[in-house]
Amino acid sequence: MRDRVESIEAMRRLAGVDVSVVGWVEGPLALGAEMRGLSRLMMDTYEDPDFLDELLDFTSQVARAYWRPQVEAGADTIGMSDAAASMMSPDHYERFIYPAQRRVVEDIKALRPDVIVRLHMCGRTDDLLPTMKELPVDIWELDFPVDLARAREVLGPERVILGNVNTVEVMLTGSPEEVYESAAECHRISGSNHVVGTGCEVAPETPPENLHALVAYARDHAPGDVPPAATA
Repeated sequence: MRDRVESIEAMRRLAGVDVSVVGWVEGPLALGAEMRGLSRLMMDTYEDPDFLDELLDFTSQVARAYWRPQVEAGADTIGMSDAAASMMSPDHYERFIYPAQRRVVEDIKALRPDVIVRLHMCGRTDDLLPTMKELPVDIWELDFPVDLARAREVLGPERVILGNVNTVEVMLTGSPEEVYESAAECHRISGSNHVVGTGCEVAPETPPENLHALVAYARDHAPGDVPPAATA
């Protein structure tokens, strides 16, 4: 935590007030999996659901100890990642994970309504979207396995979608031209309420020119400059 807080302080000092600085917090399921072990936590959904409720209630409270020092250090956006949630069925997500995630987001908004909250869950979360859309977050960061057109349909036109550029076939092994074209396609599907970005973390071996191509697309296009659909 200390290096995260100090890095946020440094970024805020160097960037000034006009650039967003993003902090990060593990979601309640991710924290629970670190404490309990992922396999045992998954078995708890059947064998001891009451215990799992208590665990996720505890970890959603622990999350405050992660995000609040980052906001105080200068972060104006908090990302929350709950990677293992994509392994849950829609029923289990709605029963266990959604209430805990909502507690974290509502806690942030109650104490710091000016903070932007960004939600990320690795993997294919298509079937969870009807419940996810009820979370009071500001940005939905969608991994590349998600059907972006379907996500936009479920979330509606006003929600802000970030990402969806494939981190493997495009960012890692594709060309700069393919990166640029993929960013354009994500923008086209998402519409003006879109943030250019990848679906998940970028591999260290990603060619620098591919990262430059992603940044170039963002710099070349305002949100409203939605590219037209490709023609045959």
